[in-house]
Amino acid sequence: MAKTTRYLALLRGINVGGNNVIAKEDLKQCFEDLGCENVRTYIQSGNILFRNTSKSIRKLTGLIEKGLSQRFDYAARAVVMSAAQYSAAIAASPDKWGQADDQKHNALFTLSDITPEQVVSQLPPAKPNIETVGVGPGVVFSSVSKKHLSKTTMMVLSKSSTYKLLTVRNHNTVFKLQELFATI
Repeated sequence: MAKTTRYLALLRGINVGGNNVIAKEDLKQCFEDLGCENVRTYIQSGNILFRNTSKSIRKLTGLIEKGLSQRFDYAARAVVMSAAQYSAAIAASPDKWGQADDQKHNALFTLSDITPEQVVSQLPPAKPNIETVGVGPGVVFSSVSKKHLSKTTMMVLSKSSTYKLLTVRNHNTVFKLQELFATI
């Protein structure tokens, strides 16, 4: 029997604002039909943990995007990371990221079309005392003051075409997914 690797797929643009609504059970079945094992979903925003024998992230991502697009009739996009890649990305988060209650903490995972460094280079400089921005492998970390959300450089990003090349998760989801890798 072939050895499997633990993976996470972060789907972009499903179950947000009533668009591309897909039930967790249907996502799970689709991934199983694509040859994934131990499939587990977390919340309704497109987080799927699974095992697969593939050693190529690029091929696995293509398989998942094609399978989702055909089954659910939308242009699926996904970030796929192994457990090791995800751990390395999260380990690169800025000190105390996700810990200050007066801030909103997001991880912006990049699709294959763009690097985190390219995303950050398109932003104005972070505003001191309002926000911090950091980069890890395949991810941009953002912490912004909840009081000053409308004044942050992240607001610029959310209105740009680059935003379509990202899939965003809050810190609670990021840390929970890291925990859930042990269950698959």
